[in-house]
Amino acid sequence: MQISIPYGNSAKAVFAIPDQNYYGMLEPLQVTPADDPVLEIEKAIDNPIGCPSLKDIVKYDRRVNIICDDISRPTPISLILPTLIKKLKEIGVSDSNVKIVMALGSHRYMTENEMRQRVGDDIYQNYKVVNSEFRKKENLIYLGTSRDGVEIHVSKEAMDCDIRIGIGNIVPHPVMGWSGGGKILFPGVTGEKTVAQFHMQGGMSNENLYGREECLIRLNMEEWVDIVGLHFVINTVLTPKMAIYKVVAGHYIKAHREGVKHAKVALGCKMRTNVDIVVVSSYPADIDFWQSGKGMFSAEHALKDHNGTIVLVTPNYEGIGPHDEYPKYFGMDNAEKILLRAYRGELVEGDPLAISVGTSMSKLRRRVNLVMVTDGVTEEEADICKIKHYPLCRLQQAVDDAMAKYENPLVAAASHGGELFIYNGV
Repeated sequence: MQISIPYGNSAKAVFAIPDQNYYGMLEPLQVTPADDPVLEIEKAIDNPIGCPSLKDIVKYDRRVNIICDDISRPTPISLILPTLIKKLKEIGVSDSNVKIVMALGSHRYMTENEMRQRVGDDIYQNYKVVNSEFRKKENLIYLGTSRDGVEIHVSKEAMDCDIRIGIGNIVPHPVMGWSGGGKILFPGVTGEKTVAQFHMQGGMSNENLYGREECLIRLNMEEWVDIVGLHFVINTVLTPKMAIYKVVAGHYIKAHREGVKHAKVALGCKMRTNVDIVVVSSYPADIDFWQSGKGMFSAEHALKDHNGTIVLVTPNYEGIGPHDEYPKYFGMDNAEKILLRAYRGELVEGDPLAISVGTSMSKLRRRVNLVMVTDGVTEEEADICKIKHYPLCRLQQAVDDAMAKYENPLVAAASHGGELFIYNGV
């Protein structure tokens, strides 16, 4: 059986599996996209879930910051913003009182051209568009400590307003279960230390949280979002082809939970039985290994047991990603000890974000066998991670080598692994 899975936005990776060993393709349902995406956005804004209408929340003289996720996410920001801004104009909010903030978390700063593409030419020319800050302490505000011990440092660019509106997309997430909702603030516009504490909680978990509804880390986050203030959210659920399927708007918890229900339909894949090997595309989380590793968390839910193998197929256009020390902790068997010291506030050398996510990946590496097929990360970098590496031209060998470790293995392929929600069912 010849199989094709995405390798980035435009290429395909092709390999073969004997018919008797092939389980099938793990992919989302073919849901029907919205007939009129703009109308779908407008309907969601006009019918908010769990909170008053936008016109009751925003008064004409208020300063409004619209916080959008960054270029690593597929959210159709340039489609949403014109409708939202039109609604704000109808309320009487002046253009000078509207600012658009790119929520970076700990991702690299977006270039001016990337911001222009993200929001659209017209909006970029007529409104202030800025990156959130996460590194420079002088550009952060300290708001106190949450009940669960998180020090809340927030970008000043996000705080200099009366109203905050968050825009994001809902997909499974390896730390928070699902993206969207209050995540646009935490870790979206927080300082590096706060982002690190978020990822530390994920690193200390001993289970795969990807697609877990209302996991503890999300519930903790939602307890303190009101400290910062998130007055309204707009969240999309996209089809596998990145068209709008559903849009929800309103309260950052209540609207989000409705959105997750839609996302489980659009991105869900029910399995009859688990398999020995999953060959998974990272699409659409392809930009770097910091993002593409999500495909490994997705695929783990399809494996029979801890002896299973994941073969991640990913371009990793920007290599390892924004945290150079990530492979070092990925490859450590005792990374959690370092992470616990950092979480307790002890002085630890090294990038706390790399320690946190590296610990999560180290635990995954010790639960299952990990293989990566990529031209974007070197064999030397993969060796540091203690995972097997193949270039794309040797994909077939990677699959054959994985199969050779089992007697008559059952093998699945996954086409949309960066956002696929795999679950068991009859």
